Amino acid sequence: MKGMFLSPFFFIKNVVKCNYIGIIVGEGEKMATIKEIAQLTGVSITTVSRVLNQDRNFVVSDETRLKIIQTAERLNYITPANRNLKLKNNKSRRKIGLVYWYTTNEEINDPYYLSIRLAIENQCKRNNINLEVIHMTKDQDANIENLKADGVIALGKYSQNFINRLYAKFNNVVIVDCPCKHYFVDTVTSDLAGAMEEILDYYFCKDIKRVGFICGVEHTFDGEELLDIRLVAYKKEMYLGGAFNQNDIYLGKFTADSGYEIMSEIINKDELLDGYIVASDSMAIGCLKALNENNIRVPDVVSIISYNNTSLAQFTIPSLTSVNINTKLMGESAVDLLVERFATGRQVAKKVTIPTNIVFRDSCVK
Repeated sequence: MKGMFLSPFFFIKNVVKCNYIGIIVGEGEKMATIKEIAQLTGVSITTVSRVLNQDRNFVVSDETRLKIIQTAERLNYITPANRNLKLKNNKSRRKIGLVYWYTTNEEINDPYYLSIRLAIENQCKRNNINLEVIHMTKDQDANIENLKADGVIALGKYSQNFINRLYAKFNNVVIVDCPCKHYFVDTVTSDLAGAMEEILDYYFCKDIKRVGFICGVEHTFDGEELLDIRLVAYKKEMYLGGAFNQNDIYLGKFTADSGYEIMSEIINKDELLDGYIVASDSMAIGCLKALNENNIRVPDVVSIISYNNTSLAQFTIPSLTSVNINTKLMGESAVDLLVERFATGRQVAKKVTIPTNIVFRDSCVK
């Protein structure tokens, strides 16, 4: 494993063996030795060496271990290898690969990923970074294998196996809008579950307990079905509110056509509830079309709250109340995480969750 930036959790995983540890105390300044770290912390050279090398067999108090790590952090610890890499990288323009799973037609039907992609591209331009976009196809392995890049951003839904293969090739990897438990892979997601809790709190406060959930079923690019975290949160909150009914969950695709078909079926079966949470604006537009065609007034008869707050949400009739997901910040954060890795040599992952907020319009009761 390459040298890593120290954190309070430095000693948790992966023993690194080396004979020399250095610290950069400032740009252009000399590197400190283990001896100097020992003098600052008041412990032996052996203790410093074994703690920083994550020797699991070495017995030392947590207080001493933390003192050594905090001292190294205060001095902006970085290994000599990473220092040389940083100096080299400052002289050349970085290149990032964007692994992307949406086609142009899919972007038109649902602009959610389009907005994240554009944010990534713009942030790369601001940071003078070359960006190569790889649209996933059946020969995905060949495309990725031929990619020469300093790091990769994967935007979309990917299996853990695919993410593992990305990390094995590139080391510097950020996954956007997909859960990932890899210890060394960064992620950027939005707080979809928190938004679900906020929506249901709102409905319950309005004494609306008969609330359905309309959602698309997603699969990873290589075919694994994903459990939607909004669905998990919906079930949990409805159970807690004593209002859960499995029949109030409707699954389809993240398209307007699918939303239209689901809502039309609900209307035809005379199973209309008082309120609905729809997992995307695209699906919600289809739901509104079905309701309007059947002269069912929104929000007088039924309230609708959707996700994504795309530009279309304000132009529907009635305008959609929607969860605002800061796609611009998601894309920018993904690039920033890679830039930080390049500068510091950080290895342990950061999991960034971008908060959401509900933008209230005319489709739900006030």
